[in-house]
Amino acid sequence: MKPLVEITCTIHLLTGKPIVFKIEAEFERLRNAATKIESSLNSNYVGVELDEKLLIIPTHNIRSIEISPAPIDLMTHVITGAKIVS
Repeated sequence: MKPLVEITCTIHLLTGKPIVFKIEAEFERLRNAATKIESSLNSNYVGVELDEKLLIIPTHNIRSIEISPAPIDLMTHVITGAKIVS
């Protein structure tokens, strides 16, 4: 069995509280996470299976998405190595 990595995802909505969830995934799933998020953002919604329910979030309602730890393979339009200064 491959070791699992715990991934925390936070979806910040335009209004209301963010949706925060954790996923235990194999390394390959973490590697491909950015590609799946990019693909979802190019569609009309992001779907999450959460607590045995399917949550569909329209992409026009999403302000930002955080994935921690950051996926190994990033999307093409990502600035790497940045640090918050204020």
